[in-house]
Amino acid sequence: MKRHPFLAAFCIVAVRGTIINAGFYSHALSSAFGSGASAISSAGVLNCLLNDWKCGLSSLFFGVFGIVIALMKDVPDADGDRKFNIRSFTVRLGQKRVFSTMKGLLAGLFAVYGAGLMRWSTMTPMMPVAVTRGLVGLCCWAAGWTVNRVSRGVNAEDSGEVYNYYMYLWKLFYLSYLALPFVK
Repeated sequence: MKRHPFLAAFCIVAVRGTIINAGFYSHALSSAFGSGASAISSAGVLNCLLNDWKCGLSSLFFGVFGIVIALMKDVPDADGDRKFNIRSFTVRLGQKRVFSTMKGLLAGLFAVYGAGLMRWSTMTPMMPVAVTRGLVGLCCWAAGWTVNRVSRGVNAEDSGEVYNYYMYLWKLFYLSYLALPFVK
């Protein structure tokens, strides 16, 4: 996969961003409300992705996050990729550029989704739902802020520092999954 960076990124995005999310979402709907309760959930993953906006938005979020993870994973390996003549995006564009672009993409993703959740929280008449959506929106903004804050001390050409930052991004990835039930 290292020799085909687009294919590797596509696989990560397809599996982590769409198939797992849509499959889990479809299964959760069917399990929680019964197979007859939602025509969308019982029709399968593709139908869920195309016809349920919550499923589509969560899959888009994790798909973009998957792109960040897929491209950021090669930044610490740039020397090895050059040595073995592997033309990864990091080798082609440079460690600093890929690191900076992916950091900006992820911070922007959290900012946009945080703003959307804050807006969505004002549109529900049920106070507990509004509060939890608002809190998740604030957490998105905080996560976006930490993406930038933690990266300030990272030298994009130091493999150890970038690897630690990359592992931090994985923690945010799984924390984002934990936040999903509170969005409703």
